[in-house]
Amino acid sequence: MVDDELVHQVQVFLDEQESTDEFSGAVLVAHNNQPILTTARGYAIRPDILRNQPDTKFNIASVTKMFTAIAVMQLVEKEKLDLHVPISTYNANLPYADQITIHQLLTHTAGFDRYWNDAYRAARSELRAIHGYLKLFADTPLLFPPGTRHHYGNAGYVVLGALIEQVSGLSYYEYMKGEIFRVAGMQDTDFYEMDLPIANCATGYTRESWFTPDDGQLRSNQFIYAVKGSPSEHCFSTVQDIFLFFQALQNQSLLDRHHLELCFFPHALGEQAGVSYGYGFHIIDDGKHGHVIGHGGRAMGGDAFALMYDLGYIVIVLSNYDRPSARRALDRIADMLIE
Repeated sequence: MVDDELVHQVQVFLDEQESTDEFSGAVLVAHNNQPILTTARGYAIRPDILRNQPDTKFNIASVTKMFTAIAVMQLVEKEKLDLHVPISTYNANLPYADQITIHQLLTHTAGFDRYWNDAYRAARSELRAIHGYLKLFADTPLLFPPGTRHHYGNAGYVVLGALIEQVSGLSYYEYMKGEIFRVAGMQDTDFYEMDLPIANCATGYTRESWFTPDDGQLRSNQFIYAVKGSPSEHCFSTVQDIFLFFQALQNQSLLDRHHLELCFFPHALGEQAGVSYGYGFHIIDDGKHGHVIGHGGRAMGGDAFALMYDLGYIVIVLSNYDRPSARRALDRIADMLIE
């Protein structure tokens, strides 16, 4: 499909999705490293207060893991971290430090699960640092012996954040700002503290009922999640900034080719057919859209995907609605790429 026709079809589809209130968010499509469409639909603040814009900041949920993985691999490249030694080499006080490696943490094969528990519920208004997140699961047993299988979770990437702090001498958030976001030119990406005013930021809206009444009402997610995101999730970014991140990977300004190829190598079979996990990246071969690398993220009041296709396209979809708002849009756009 020629780019002009593709852009027209995506615009029509997004108009339809907005008209039925099934999509609220922003979309970027690039071809051969040039954006051909950057657009937005719906409202950042409801009802009818502030519309989403192409530069609106969204909660990108687990898309955050790509950023953390690249930061870890920068320190591996500099020989400050080793992928295959016990993490007790760097900090013996981390959970299960003598049993697990960075390779296992990056690939979700260390045995950690998620940290969304009663401790998280009680502490979420105070979670502003990595050590606070570590307390949520430090005494939780591993799900399986490290290295024996893959289980996608969030806690392991918090441990990676603590390792970044240990060997860099910076807080995780300072390191990410200086060595990832600033280097890639990502001026609208950060782990914002959600009790402070944030310009041009989308509020998430959910009908799910994790911490909220199960009444199907559309509710803000502002009182659901931690006040500040972790190395695993809930960074805020824009479609343009994530595109810049992908560009920085491709031109090797963040990481050399060898270590980037390690990120993109399928180290572990995923939990879905045709999906493997590298170091912070999903590797997808669904038999339909070619070879695809990137990450998705799901939150209550958030849905995000950022994918690079070997067809020459990059597709980034960020939404402030529950899944499948972005998933539906991504799937339709991906099909258009091969029509």
